[in-house]
Order: sequence, then structure tokens, then C-alpha cells
Amino acid sequence: MDELKYAPTVARDTNSGPKTAGDGGIQSVARALSILELFDERRGTLTTNEIASLTGLNRGTAYRFCQTLRRLGYLEEIRQSTFRPGLKVLSLAQAALGGRGLVEMAMPRLQALRHDTCETVNLAIPDGSEIVYVARLLNDDLLALRLVVGSRLPMAVSSLGRAMLAFMPDDQVEEILSNSDFPRLTPYTMTDRAELREELARIREKGYAFNDQEVAVGVRGIAVPVLGTGEQPIAAINLSIARPLPEDEVDGKLAPMLLDAARDIGERARQLDQFGD
Repeated sequence: MDELKYAPTVARDTNSGPKTAGDGGIQSVARALSILELFDERRGTLTTNEIASLTGLNRGTAYRFCQTLRRLGYLEEIRQSTFRPGLKVLSLAQAALGGRGLVEMAMPRLQALRHDTCETVNLAIPDGSEIVYVARLLNDDLLALRLVVGSRLPMAVSSLGRAMLAFMPDDQVEEILSNSDFPRLTPYTMTDRAELREELARIREKGYAFNDQEVAVGVRGIAVPVLGTGEQPIAAINLSIARPLPEDEVDGKLAPMLLDAARDIGERARQLDQFGD
């Protein structure tokens, strides 16, 4: 299986002028956070030179930011000028996910799907033009994608993202697509916007998205949206399957199981929204 090649775009900031950024924010805070955002499952460690290159900061400035983050516990220096995320970052991630009742509420249905299908089950939420994995229940398949909770993928190329896009208002879809990269993750990845719009229409008609090796060679994804208040997609769930899938298995078994689970999760989410946690 091809290793996932996508990484979110990081803004390069070479401005050495005022200490404020954009809409009145503090530039030093933005720069520090841009360093933390560089780390993911594919870039677990980074050197000062790599951080400087990716952010556009000069090496000395990048090193000072890293040392400040190290003293605060957000980075660890595992050898000279080489850093990885510190335990404070993990605490923040756990707090962020813990504050989303959706994950805890959805977990019994996700676990049931994992048990009934023996496949990897994922839950993701939208964030701009990307999706963020907030729950991932793996099967024993060695071809499972190298993704973890907190991983991101472009909404436009993933089954989870397309399942949500297909049920969003047209103006929101156009805004997301206009701000989207279309990385060719595999030879099968759809990168044409017009073709994608046709695919979204098919997803609305069928109720589910099917991704055939567009994110990783050998891996198929079946995804359905979780609809919240106003029938708007607040999340999506999918099965990630590392084998060929006959159409009758998708239509006759797997998609209906996903749709049933998503309806239940959506109903519970709407109740939480109506009555509070």
C-alpha cells in the first residue's frame, strides 16, 4: 500500500514587522502555533532547519520559538535541535475531544459496527476544507491506513468528506471546493472539480459515498453523513476496507448498516443539541 502523502498546507510567514497578525491577533502566538501544526503522524520529529524551511522563519527565530515551546512542555528536544510534540499537546487534544459529546455518544454504535463487519470504523468531523478523525476503531488488517485520531484529509478526496459535502448547502460546497487542494494521493484520485460535483450528486441519490483506492492503493471506503439539527452534516462515519468490494455487498449489506448507525447517532446528537449535555 502506498503511504499517505497528504499534509495540510502550512502558511509561510516571513513578515518581520509589527507583532500583530491579520485581524489583530498576536503574531508570536500565530507563529508558535504554526510550528506545532507542522507535526503529524508522518512528521513525528522535525529539526530546526526543517521547521524554519516549512514556516518561512529564519533558523535563529525558529530555534527560539522551539525552545520556548519546549520550556512550556509543548515540545520535547529528543536530540540537539530535533523536536517532537510534548505531553502538553496530548493533554490539549484529549481535552478537545473530551469536550465533544458526539464521540462518547457515538462510540457504542461504532463498536457495534466494528464487531459486526470486522472492518476498520472511523468517525470524522469537518474543519474548513478538511476532515479530522475523532474516532478510529481498527481491525487486524495490516493494510490499515497510517492515520490516527487527529489526522486530517482533504474533504474533497475522502469518502468521509464527500459524504458530508453531498448534503451541505450548495453555497457552502462551492466555498469549500474553492478553498480545497486536490492532491493526487494515488493514480485513482479524482482531481477534477466538475467530476467531483457529479459524484456528489450520485452520493445524494444513493445516500452514501464510495471511495475506490483514491486515498491509498488497495483501500476502499464507504461513508455516510451524520445529520444534526436542520439535517445538516455534523460528522460522517465510514468503513475502511483493504480488499475488493463487490457492488452487491456494498449496496445490500455494508451501506445499510452504516446508514442505520448514522441515523441513530444523528438522532442522539439532535437530542443533545436540544436538551443540552
